[in-house]
Amino acid sequence: MHHAGGSHSTFRPWLAHLPEDWEVRLVVAPGRPKAATHPAERRLTVISDALADELLGRDGGSYALFGHSMGGLVAFAAALEVQRQGGPAPAWVGVSGHPGPFFSITRSNPPLYGLSPDELRAALTDLGGLPDRILRDPLLWERVQPLVRADLEAAETWEPTPTPPPVLNVPLSAFCGDHDPVAEERDAAHWGRHTTDFLGVRPFPGGHFYFLDDPEPLVKRIVDDIRSVLPGREPRR
Repeated sequence: MHHAGGSHSTFRPWLAHLPEDWEVRLVVAPGRPKAATHPAERRLTVISDALADELLGRDGGSYALFGHSMGGLVAFAAALEVQRQGGPAPAWVGVSGHPGPFFSITRSNPPLYGLSPDELRAALTDLGGLPDRILRDPLLWERVQPLVRADLEAAETWEPTPTPPPVLNVPLSAFCGDHDPVAEERDAAHWGRHTTDFLGVRPFPGGHFYFLDDPEPLVKRIVDDIRSVLPGREPRR
């Protein structure tokens, strides 16, 4: 599950590094090219509940969820909804580039989605999540801005319910860049409060989009973490 303003295409280069016998599903959120008949959703719960419905309808077999930034919240919220309904729980959840359910996706005040167009473009330039050609081209930026703003609003306004800290009864790993202005290692550690089996924080060199240039190290770690929790594996230390 992708970051705010992104799409499933972010993860296409990962396919070359994942086991051939794994079925990989890249989630297409509303408003993206393949789902452009629907407007971008401004409520994260709508996106996560739609994903949870898909998971509740599964025929069986182990599955895992991974999301980056906004996508991390979507993965976590969807797993919570599956758990609430007593459905088939994921074997593992991975959350990347986010400081936890009770923390803003950014440290900005006011939130990013309320910034002026120029301020928002400057903030996104600092994060490095959109290609320069989009941020520098007024026509492209005008086309992409509503989608980015809707995603940011969804991520920055989501609050888990009920009010006690939500806890998943499944293994969870947190991933981050060691120079991420959104969620560095100490921030990503907050996820330990929201699972009964925290595998720890997995830091990598880089910023918020630490994996874009070379996804292989991150994908390898994801595969190792998932395999460590599958049935029949040696107990983890």
